[in-house]
Amino acid sequence: MKLNVFISTQRDGIMSDDKKFFPNLSKEERELLYKTTLTRFFERKNIKYENVIVLKEENKEIKSRTATNSIKKIKEAILLLKDNKDLCVAVETNDYPAIIATANTEDNKSISAIALGTTENINNNLLHEMIESLMKETNAAPFEMTFYIGACPSKEKLEVDPNLLTNSYIWKDTITKKKKKHYLDIRYAIFNTLIKEIVDPNNIYFDSTDTTEDEKYFSSIGNKPGKNLVCAVYTDEEV
Repeated sequence: MKLNVFISTQRDGIMSDDKKFFPNLSKEERELLYKTTLTRFFERKNIKYENVIVLKEENKEIKSRTATNSIKKIKEAILLLKDNKDLCVAVETNDYPAIIATANTEDNKSISAIALGTTENINNNLLHEMIESLMKETNAAPFEMTFYIGACPSKEKLEVDPNLLTNSYIWKDTITKKKKKHYLDIRYAIFNTLIKEIVDPNNIYFDSTDTTEDEKYFSSIGNKPGKNLVCAVYTDEEV
C-alpha cells in the first residue's frame, strides 16, 4: 500500500471545536459541528470518521504511540501509522508544519511517524524522537527515511521569543532580528537538524507554501482564524 497525504482547505471548514473559533456556540453545538465537518470532509475521501485519529497541538509529550482504533486519549506528540488502510491520522495545524517521516521494515512494510512541528516540540527534540521511534520499529537507518514537512510561514513571518528557543543544537543561525522583533526560519532549522541526524537531504521534502498568504490555509499570523488538517492514510489507490 501507498502512503497518501492530503490537506483540508478553508472551503472544507474549520477543523476544530475550539471555542475561540465559535464563541457564540455551546460546547455541545461546537462538538456536533466539528463531527459534522470532519465526517463530511472524510466521506469525500471514502474514509470513515470513526477511523480518523486527530493529533492536536496540545499533544506535547515527546514520545511516540502506535495509532490504533482503540485509542481514546492521546498525550504523545508522535503517532506511528503502520501499513493499515483502516486508519487515518490527521494533524490539526495553524501555521506550524505537519511532519511525516516514513521508513520500511526489513520485510518492506511501511511505517510513518507523524507529528506537528511547533517550535516547542522541535525545541524539545521532536525530530530526534521521530527518528528513534522509526529506527526501533523498522531497523532502518536515518538515511533510509523520508521526511515530508508541510506548509508553514516564511522566514519573514514567523515571529518568536528567542528566550524560549533554548536548544542551540537546533536553532543556531535560524533567527533574524528586525525592528526589535525576532523571526524564525523554521524550515532551515528542521533541515539542519535532520542533516545532523544523518537523514539524506535528497529524502527531505518541503511544502513551500506560505500559510500566511495562501488562501487555502487558515493562519493566525495571516489573520485567517481556523485550523486545517494534514492527513496521512495508507491506501491501494490515491485518495
